[in-house]
Amino acid sequence: MIKKLPIYIFALFLIPSVVWGASIVRTGEMISITPDQVVEDDFYGMGNSVVVSGSVAGDLLVTGGELTVNGKIGKDLAVLAGQVDVHGNIGDDARIVAGEVTIAGEVNGDLVVIAQNLKVLSTAKINGDILFFGNNADISGVIGGDILGANEKMRLDAEVAGGVDVSTTNLVLGDNSKIGDNVKYTSVSELTRAQNSQVTNDIVRSDPVYKEDNQVKSFLIVFLITLFASLVWYLFFRKLLQKIVLHTSEHVMRNFFVGFGIFFLLPIASLILLASTLGSLLGMFLLFSYALLILASFITAGVVAGSFLGKLYSSSANLSILFIVLGVFALIGLIYIPVIGPILLTILLLLTLGSVATTLYRLLRSN
Repeated sequence: MIKKLPIYIFALFLIPSVVWGASIVRTGEMISITPDQVVEDDFYGMGNSVVVSGSVAGDLLVTGGELTVNGKIGKDLAVLAGQVDVHGNIGDDARIVAGEVTIAGEVNGDLVVIAQNLKVLSTAKINGDILFFGNNADISGVIGGDILGANEKMRLDAEVAGGVDVSTTNLVLGDNSKIGDNVKYTSVSELTRAQNSQVTNDIVRSDPVYKEDNQVKSFLIVFLITLFASLVWYLFFRKLLQKIVLHTSEHVMRNFFVGFGIFFLLPIASLILLASTLGSLLGMFLLFSYALLILASFITAGVVAGSFLGKLYSSSANLSILFIVLGVFALIGLIYIPVIGPILLTILLLLTLGSVATTLYRLLRSN
């Protein structure tokens, strides 16, 4: 029974639509919650287009191409998508990783965004802090806390109850900006301030500090450790790696969605089981399996990246040590690339996680 158990666990993430307790999991090309629909607990969606016009009493967790929120979310919003538009009400925090993000509604907690571009419109209200890491930010509306983060360009036309503390190349305070505390920014250039802008306390600029030597040293250490692990994996499990790489290239979107589901749902399932007396041992087993999957996926991600690079050189390129070295180099390099690097790294890791899990599932099923 124990030998067959992981098969049923992985199967949970492969079926199109699942109701798990009061929570709902849906996958598909287009997913929608209509205005007259109410989800009594959490909602998990994985699809190319997700539109939420109804109400979700719990958390909303989505990955896909586009997400539009027109309804009401009772608790947290967590998103990994290409484009995100929030016109409704978020009951607590909103955590978003995306290319383009537009906030027009209300977020009752903090807004945390990693994206290429962020727009907080004049109709928006953020009751907590805004933490933004990305390229461009255009922030209007009412902000109840502070504005923090690192970016290339930030324009503020908002009423901010707290202060501003950012690292940026270009900071602009528009005519409608009202800052209730200090404005602290790290930049090589002075901010641009409109005549009607208001800052209650001080404006303090700091010069950026570069630590190139430490970055090079940390890069080499992480690169060499990961490369060693990947080469050992390659030498002892070459056939398995070839299956994983082949499956990754043949089913990109499917593996990404499976990886996303495992990454977020398996820990939740483990914690639920740990809270029960009968399921505590199974919960510990799932957490241990989850940790091994994450570790194996990170090691394998460099090999997968190497296979993609190999295909750019030759469509029939097989796994080789050279491309594994290049793949691991690219994998670790993504960590040090601002904004787009973490996004690409997350996509690669979720893609690899889904492929590793699916390949192991097939091997267990065949036995």
